[in-house]
Amino acid sequence: MTMTLARWEPVTEIERITDRFDRFFDELWRDFEREFAIAPRRRWLPAMDLSETDTDYWVRIELPGVKKEDVEITITQDILTIKGKRQREQKEEKEGYHRVERYYGEFQRSVRLPGGVDADKVEATYKDGVLEIRLPKREESKTKHIEVKAA
Repeated sequence: MTMTLARWEPVTEIERITDRFDRFFDELWRDFEREFAIAPRRRWLPAMDLSETDTDYWVRIELPGVKKEDVEITITQDILTIKGKRQREQKEEKEGYHRVERYYGEFQRSVRLPGGVDADKVEATYKDGVLEIRLPKREESKTKHIEVKAA
């Protein structure tokens, strides 16, 4: 009878255990939510898309219920940061909430841009709860096609 030795990978084993714990607590919390009809308290991170064309990077971020005056956009080197705040529109009426699933408060999203951006030409527009940012590439960042000539 021969025995095959298997190589032990401690990192893989730790990842496997961590995944099991995550699944366990996710299921436990889901059961708790169902039983008591509450939503988990998490930090609000608005959904964001980053795309690229030949000349620009585009960032689109969903900010429903956020006033444009409550949004701040900065670029430091190749890091784009969007900060803001969604205010709770609380009425003085005493309402008995059964569920609260909308998130309020401050948020911050930062993303490293894949290449150089001409920060002086960045434009941002806000319409229907979507912030759209056009980040023109610097000339040296744009793709240049080189024609191959016969010798």
